[in-house]
Amino acid sequence: MDQPDRETMQQRVWVKLALWLILPIAMLTFVNSIDRVNVSYAGSALSADLGLTRDQFGQGVSMFFIAYLLFQYPHVRLLRAWGIKAWLLVSMLLWGVSGFWMAHIRSLEEFYAARFLLGMAEAGFAPGMTWLISQWAPPSLRARAMAGALVAVPLSMVLGGPLCGWLLGIENTLDMASWRYMFLVIAIPNVILAVVAALYFVDSPDKARWLNDDERRWLAAEFVRQEQTEMPTPAWREIARDPWLWRCCLTWLLVMTGSYALVFWLPQLVRQLAVTDSEFMIGTLSALPMAGLALGLMLNGRHSDGSGERLLHVGIPSALAGVAMMVAAFLEPGWPVLALLTLTGFGVGAAQGVFWAIPGAVRLGGDKVPVGAIALISMFGTAGGIVGPWLTGALVDVTGNFSLAIGVLAALLVVALAVIGFDSSGRAARRT
Repeated sequence: MDQPDRETMQQRVWVKLALWLILPIAMLTFVNSIDRVNVSYAGSALSADLGLTRDQFGQGVSMFFIAYLLFQYPHVRLLRAWGIKAWLLVSMLLWGVSGFWMAHIRSLEEFYAARFLLGMAEAGFAPGMTWLISQWAPPSLRARAMAGALVAVPLSMVLGGPLCGWLLGIENTLDMASWRYMFLVIAIPNVILAVVAALYFVDSPDKARWLNDDERRWLAAEFVRQEQTEMPTPAWREIARDPWLWRCCLTWLLVMTGSYALVFWLPQLVRQLAVTDSEFMIGTLSALPMAGLALGLMLNGRHSDGSGERLLHVGIPSALAGVAMMVAAFLEPGWPVLALLTLTGFGVGAAQGVFWAIPGAVRLGGDKVPVGAIALISMFGTAGGIVGPWLTGALVDVTGNFSLAIGVLAALLVVALAVIGFDSSGRAARRT
């Protein structure tokens, strides 16, 4: 096949992949993300009904990430053993069970257990979807395929806030506390989608009815053509001696610790601003920093691709986010604080959007970044989901307000610039 024909076929296949594979994955990612953060919108009412301290609430949020760390590898093994259909069905049904349980918890221990179950159920989703995309999209299409799926995460945060706020504010006919009703309603689509996803998804292109024979053959040939050019992966011992591995791990821990705390504590921060009593408006206002996050992700990624620079495109936005949080910590509650938190969201999103280009830019592991290195860096970020909410809750319990917690998390974001901002010679690494 000559070059014009190959480009035409690639465009045709990409349109089909985007419509029939990436869009459904993005829909599941959207639901997955809302499931993960809806507890933040219920936090105040849930804590009051169960008698939880802020520290206990933060620990409950962290339970999700503890399970998430523990069960990532078992999920990968189950996915390979069962195939995508059975694995998705069981995993997503457990999402639903966790939601139904959250709607009926009566104690601190049940809160911890339900959040742990959700983390156990969702632990394999992100790596599982990454693996599924890798089975369908050859290297030349893989980056845009991943981006198309991941854009659902900030979108879910923008739309999820008003949705959760609306559910918390409406009258329900089940005579349930509003936060319980929210968990119940959000759990129902998980059960329905579990069955639909299990019936719809297939493991590989040769089983897809929406690809014709020519498109299947082209995909198979592209995998062979592109993957044959990849260099052998270095030994893990050699990769572990590369300082860039540990700089990436530490940077991702710092950035994600700050960002997870912002996500899970933001609705309670908005309540303290005393700008509204409406649950819907609290959810809507809480979505503003998430809209900033989505905007930062898209704009900074495009600018970094254009310039070829990676390190400062992560370090500077992270530091700016930290400075914005520090200033917010010293202001009286009000609209300026919300504006600064929105700027924080923009900076965090900008840093996150470029971060995963760094391992390739600094040639961590050679021409192809090893999956093991990506998994290790990702686990450090997941650890931020344990540290951030817990640290925030502990500091708020000690001080009685969010100022010290915001200051500590802001400092972590600023430190990220020092860790990742420059290479050993003081220059930023450029895309090659």
